Amino acid sequence: MHESDQLTSALRPVAGPEANLGYLFRLAHQRFRAALDDRLRDLGLSAQEYGVLSVFDRRPELSTSDLARVAQVTRQTMHTAVNRLEGSGLLERRARNQRVVLLRLTRRGRDRLRVATERVREVESLVLAGLSRSDERAVRAWLARVAAMTPAPVAHEPRQVTASRS
Repeated sequence: MHESDQLTSALRPVAGPEANLGYLFRLAHQRFRAALDDRLRDLGLSAQEYGVLSVFDRRPELSTSDLARVAQVTRQTMHTAVNRLEGSGLLERRARNQRVVLLRLTRRGRDRLRVATERVREVESLVLAGLSRSDERAVRAWLARVAAMTPAPVAHEPRQVTASRS
């Protein structure tokens, strides 16, 4: 093994099941996203762009604002992604009226989404390899529950009020 390969290997995070849950989530997400990016690269898509296109699988038309809300990113971030996807011929804009512009997949976008979805399913299969159907359903149900959680309000310590003496 080359010296730089050894260093890279030594610096790679190693996490066991006892690691902090947030750390495990982050590592799993990073590895999954990297695998998706790698598998989608020759289609000219990133994992994030695939995520944007996949929203149109269930909703044929959306505004940029609606799309940003669904994807849980800022309008500015979505605007950048939409411009790139539109420039690639995968999305098109359609004015509903003077104030509302809707986005929808082009025929090329639908075809690219179909091929990309097949590749995403391949990566998912690799990630889920070794799990029984029952275990897979349990993992999916658990992830869906975690994803649906709403953040709990932060509990603040009540301030002690001291009576002022006049």
